Amino acid sequence: MKYTNAPKRVFFSCSMRGGFEKLAQEELRKIPDILEAQGMAVISRHQTREKFMEDESRLTDSEIHDRDYGWLKEADIVIAEITNPSLGVGAEIADAVNLGIPVLCVYKREHEQQISAYVRGKAGVVCKAYSGCDELKDIIREYSEHL
Repeated sequence: MKYTNAPKRVFFSCSMRGGFEKLAQEELRKIPDILEAQGMAVISRHQTREKFMEDESRLTDSEIHDRDYGWLKEADIVIAEITNPSLGVGAEIADAVNLGIPVLCVYKREHEQQISAYVRGKAGVVCKAYSGCDELKDIIREYSEHL
């Protein structure tokens, strides 16, 4: 970990343009709160703001990439909610693995059969299914304690 006395810096990743078909944005907004309640510093919670797409539309694709990649390089851990498929989240996961950053992917248990086998099988990535917030809290706590 980069900061021994500081909270773990978490890059939170989830679908944005890919949509919220399987998991509503309102549910995704709870995850950064869970992370912060466990003492972590979330460095990327832009996608959980009410009007995030309006804000994002003001940036070029390169600006979005460079901003997010900069956050990735600052992170101690990546936590990605992958229930809603997203090409960008997949790329962020791959970048994190290549940078040597631990990655935890979480997804709703009822959609397990639709989760990418490639992501679930990738070395350097831990994938866990959850049913509700309490189980998700436990998964995140246990994972971060073992880092």
